Amino acid sequence: MNLTLGVLACAAFALATAVVAAPALDTAIGKRLFERNWVSAPSSTKSDDGLGPFYDATSCASCHALNPSAPASPNGMPAGLVIRLGNGRGDADPIYGAQLQTRAVAGLTPEAKPDIKWSFVDGLRKPTITLRDLGYGTLDKNTRISLRRAPPLKGIGLLAQVPESEILKHADPEDVNRDGVEGRVPWVYVGGKRVLGRFGWKATQPDLAAQSAMAFSRDIGLSTRLQPAAWGDCTPAERACRDAPQGSEKGEPEVADSMLDMIVAYVASLAAPAPAKSERGEALFNATGCAACHTTLHLADGKPVPAYTDLLLHDMGAGLGDGIEEGSAGSWTWRTAPLWGVSDSLKAGGLLHDGRAADVTEAIAWHDGEAWSAREHFRALSTSDKAALVAFVSGL
Repeated sequence: MNLTLGVLACAAFALATAVVAAPALDTAIGKRLFERNWVSAPSSTKSDDGLGPFYDATSCASCHALNPSAPASPNGMPAGLVIRLGNGRGDADPIYGAQLQTRAVAGLTPEAKPDIKWSFVDGLRKPTITLRDLGYGTLDKNTRISLRRAPPLKGIGLLAQVPESEILKHADPEDVNRDGVEGRVPWVYVGGKRVLGRFGWKATQPDLAAQSAMAFSRDIGLSTRLQPAAWGDCTPAERACRDAPQGSEKGEPEVADSMLDMIVAYVASLAAPAPAKSERGEALFNATGCAACHTTLHLADGKPVPAYTDLLLHDMGAGLGDGIEEGSAGSWTWRTAPLWGVSDSLKAGGLLHDGRAADVTEAIAWHDGEAWSAREHFRALSTSDKAALVAFVSGL
């Protein structure tokens, strides 16, 4: 489906914009598209149908909303959480694919109903996921299940602009400086070409367009030029899903190129959070070794990007391992999460890849592997110093 001139005109009118430069108009319409609730095909409104057939959300905004009190979706899943499937070889589940879709359009059975229970191990909370009513057979014996939460998006456009050379210079896979922190480059392959991964919990997507297209495919079941399958994550084993009505016409993507580009423009325009102001807290952050991974990168003009990430992959220890390999990242390996969205993540319900940490102190306690030394230095701080460091990070 193509975004027609009529849709553009209606969107522009709705935004009450008399004279707007094209990029500003693209960003404004991109915001509306980001917030749009998609519907299943066939629909009388051809510009917003194609949902599913299996899906987890009806809009981008429903996963990235900062509202911890938002009601769970009809499948019982908390807002902003999805279930990743995979194994230690980098394979998706042969029946259920790379992500469990817990909702389905009318006439189809959802893939499963998840039960998420939280338990405590050594005083730290972690999730246990049980799948009920599997609709299409059992999971492969090697498939592992992992919760993933939608990360904050503020400032993400700046991370897309950091030069590759700036990221590469922080890598130390052989730990040449003997600080215990390595940092591996998250190379991924796109069309047979090796490129740098930047986005996603395991840095599997090279840019914002690729990340957005993957979210459309897995979360909402919509096709784009980068993810052209109209049935989203449905596998050949899920015949009913693949045979269901789709929103594409004549092989065109359900999300037209212009739509995807405007959504990317909107996401890239989101301003970075204001920097936290605590000289003491930041000094302690640096002194404990947190900044070895949660560092400040720079743009080509030298401007700092205080996201507190090196965008590299690090071994975080068995406690955070999920049994799933993705791209260059193994089970225990994660991209250094930007910290400048911590305050928003706390509002939305939790930290780390699955939201298991209720606060910064709990998140630090889960750090192991290459982060073991920084964790132990934090534990050795006085009570007041711990409070200052935590307050600094919590305010980012």
